Amino acid sequence: MPNVRCPLREAAQDAPQQTAIITQNLTLSFSELDSYTSALCQYLHQIGIRPSNRLAVFHPLDWRLIALFFAAWRLGAVVCPLNTRLPPAQIASSLSRLSPSLYITDLNFPFKGPTPYFTHLALSPDPLAFLLFTSGSSGTPKIAALSLSNLLVNARHAIEAIDLKKNDRWLLSLPLFHVGGIGIVLRCILARAAIVLDERDPNITHISYVPAQLYKAWPVYKNLRCVLLGGSSIASYPGHLPIYGTYGLTEMGSLVTARLHPPFQKGELFLGHPLPGRELRIAPDGEILLKGKCLFEGYWEEGRTTLPLDEEGWFATGDIGHYCKKEGLAILGRKDWQFISGGENIQPEEIEKELLSLPQIEEAVVVPLKDPEFGHRPAAVVRLRDSAFDLKRIQTALSDKLPKYKIPAALLILDEIPKNSLKADRKQIFELVNKTFLKKRIFLFSKF
Repeated sequence: MPNVRCPLREAAQDAPQQTAIITQNLTLSFSELDSYTSALCQYLHQIGIRPSNRLAVFHPLDWRLIALFFAAWRLGAVVCPLNTRLPPAQIASSLSRLSPSLYITDLNFPFKGPTPYFTHLALSPDPLAFLLFTSGSSGTPKIAALSLSNLLVNARHAIEAIDLKKNDRWLLSLPLFHVGGIGIVLRCILARAAIVLDERDPNITHISYVPAQLYKAWPVYKNLRCVLLGGSSIASYPGHLPIYGTYGLTEMGSLVTARLHPPFQKGELFLGHPLPGRELRIAPDGEILLKGKCLFEGYWEEGRTTLPLDEEGWFATGDIGHYCKKEGLAILGRKDWQFISGGENIQPEEIEKELLSLPQIEEAVVVPLKDPEFGHRPAAVVRLRDSAFDLKRIQTALSDKLPKYKIPAALLILDEIPKNSLKADRKQIFELVNKTFLKKRIFLFSKF
């Protein structure tokens, strides 16, 4: 594949005075963002950063991270953004695995002069651009390697699917260590839209949320045209919002499918058909298989990438779903989250969907609770809107929606559900439930 022009430089030349970044304290044009990026590129080169060097960065959401990404790519370096919610021990473990040339925790760079290091910017699309840690909700996180080509193919077709236009404003509501946040950045730069880091901006047109964010607060913006929703199952949503249900994953550079939902109706929610550049099929056991131009370069470890494909070149996602020719893809859950209770297969997401349909429940995760008779029983970990809502009421409410063996046999009420990145940390939740069951605030009802 031939070299490509730097998307940020193209935006700066095409629309130099157009707004690129909006924060609470400043507004930057594409020309200003490009100039800052050029100065940063020069600084990184001066301190010895060269092609294929890995730059690990641990920093809260900041517009200067965007400049860092493009400066690194102009040098042919690889960016490794770390989850800012990790405890120190996990940060140390991540750094040990990455062995970066530079570890960045402070974005106040001491620039030496304004002259850009590069005047002609041709970026190779094939070398690695990002090393991203997957969520690792059921084990050790993998490190996904993505090239600039993977990311740009995904972003270009996503722009068309969600009607992103010049001068639109997208709230950067997802972190930049997550492929969803990176996708927002690239889509906006390619479309000449503004990246907004201030949720008080009244002119926001696009937002990306995971369902937990939407349940906490419904966005109210007069120009809102798109709420991109993904990351977990969608139980319900306000009918007046322009909700685009999506399916995406790090290994595909973000979006795979996207569909504008009609006002909420009970029943299965479909997420649309694969966007251009993606292919999808369902394996006999229900697992979703993918391929396409935006498929990642493989899992990275100790300087090598391994791309796990079957004989026909399909990538097995670990997600379970089914496909309707008319409505597209529906997600049923994760293959590795399924467990057996008394000989019956249980998919936690099915139970979670019904729990979230109850108005008293704000957030819910279901994990297996070890049981000497059944092997495992479903246990619900919830965050409540109504503190008086207990397990018995939950069981009664679900009695006509689920078979008895799928109704939670235990309840743990938490003020906050443990997260790993933007998703529930199921490994931690499983350990918490199985360590503390029978203690305070957990109640078992063996009749279910």
